Amino acid sequence: MAEEMVPGHADIIGFRQPDGTLSADAEAPAGTVGYRARCSCGWLGTSDYPAAEEGRWMATSEWAGHIRPILAAAPPGWLLSRSDTLRDNVAELATMWPLQALGVLADVERWQRQLTERAVVAARDAGLSWAEIGNALGISRQSAHERFRGVAPRKQVG
Repeated sequence: MAEEMVPGHADIIGFRQPDGTLSADAEAPAGTVGYRARCSCGWLGTSDYPAAEEGRWMATSEWAGHIRPILAAAPPGWLLSRSDTLRDNVAELATMWPLQALGVLADVERWQRQLTERAVVAARDAGLSWAEIGNALGISRQSAHERFRGVAPRKQVG
């Protein structure tokens, strides 16, 4: 399997066989008649491409179209690393100094809530849907709308 660019999403080329089946082998099996873009998340490209190098490139290009919006929404690695460090440090603090850890967590919760609301407002102002916002937060479209509709109401078109 190819390396994941975003957790759960790796570029996989499917190999169309003469009997119509799609093989997920690491290399094209003998008799491959075409390529199909695939992703480790379960997404499947829309077209078969010729069993030639340009077909492989076309399938890879189609997968790039699938991953582009996902990659655009993925947090930068350097920030995730800092977040992981903060989480680990607070977990360690909680074992030795639980009251201090609770104070840190209360502070994080206060600024996290404000930053989340600010990011939701910015996303709505940029024209993003409740489904896209919910997906980024790991919640449903409906949950995102119910939770944030008061801070990010629909803009009135005048």
